[in-house]
Amino acid sequence: MTRRLVSWLIVLALMLAVHGNGTRSAKGLTLMALQQEGRVRAPELTPNRGWLNTDKPLSLAALKGKVVLLDFWTYGCINCIHIIPDLKRLEKKYSNQLVVIGVHSAKFENEKETDNIRRIIMRYELEHPVVNDADFKVWEAYAVRAWPTQVLIDPAGYVIGSVSGEGNYELLDEAIGKTVEEFRKRGELNEQPLKLVLERAKVGDLPLAFPGKVLADAKSDRLFIADSNHNRLVITKLDGTLTDVIGTGASGSNDGAYDRASFYRPQGLALDGETLYVADTENHLIRRVNLKTKTVETIAGTGQQSREYNKSGAARSVALNSPWDLQLVGRTLYIAMAGPHQIWKLDLDRNEVATFAGSGREERQDGTLLMAGFAQPSGLATDGRTLFVSDSEANIIRAIDLKAGTVET
Repeated sequence: MTRRLVSWLIVLALMLAVHGNGTRSAKGLTLMALQQEGRVRAPELTPNRGWLNTDKPLSLAALKGKVVLLDFWTYGCINCIHIIPDLKRLEKKYSNQLVVIGVHSAKFENEKETDNIRRIIMRYELEHPVVNDADFKVWEAYAVRAWPTQVLIDPAGYVIGSVSGEGNYELLDEAIGKTVEEFRKRGELNEQPLKLVLERAKVGDLPLAFPGKVLADAKSDRLFIADSNHNRLVITKLDGTLTDVIGTGASGSNDGAYDRASFYRPQGLALDGETLYVADTENHLIRRVNLKTKTVETIAGTGQQSREYNKSGAARSVALNSPWDLQLVGRTLYIAMAGPHQIWKLDLDRNEVATFAGSGREERQDGTLLMAGFAQPSGLATDGRTLFVSDSEANIIRAIDLKAGTVET
């Protein structure tokens, strides 16, 4: 999604310009001076199809005294997933002053189902209330145009501003901090924590938690499972008999022996003899597991999420962006890089990474490698000549001719 910074209404933006009722930060979020004149009250969060992570419907009127951050999202959107860590940081920093409310406005029909949203909430361990806005009533009331968009509301129930896209933590932190300070001085800030009933509390722990990918090797009678929400890899025989576990289960990026290594929601897997390659998705890393010595090492990525689209260089010095699946062809490891909507490649002999296919524009576009467009590629397969791509947000399967260097649907 293209990042855009907007004031919450064009009309109000004009009022601010004429009357001088707002200030603009360096990154562009319009902050209202907290006086009564010229403000617009935030619309209520109705009608809707129900609430999650709470035992009762919430209203802005009942949240008077709280700073409220509405997060408009849809769970199939990689950009929406990318900002979850920012939301968690804000929730932790302002735990007694801020209420984050996820407004799930679904892009696809299956995303409208409350049970599906519930599973995603548990998968990403969301700890804030979520309202199912399947009919886009709340979306329309706030004139939202893109996923993800955040709308900030002050403790008196008036909109402060909105921002879309990723990478806006500092901007939101500044706006929330100033709002908390102002309303605390007034004695109008509610600093009692909001009591919630989390969806995950209703379900006990299971042997596997949202396993993202599996890889079967008939020759060695092994099944490799990316046990994503347990932050580990599980190895079984093909009949399901457990043989090994890789990773402590705690989120992290530690290398080392199986019982010391850590992952963060791993996904894609590729096998080369006794070497297992892992897309460590939320660490933005590629890991290599030596199945003989039972050790894990990082071979690509810096551990930071990249904001760039076309980058190449030494594998450990180039940041990655949500690597989701892997496919090995010879000594080249292809990576479905869901974040920038591209396919990357890792030369295992040279230890170098580079963009392989995709312009970085989120689109359905065939053509030559770097002119073609993908939309959140999430799965890879090959017959040795063609790289097949599950292009998730475009709802299509793409074929990359590895010799001709072309992409077609």
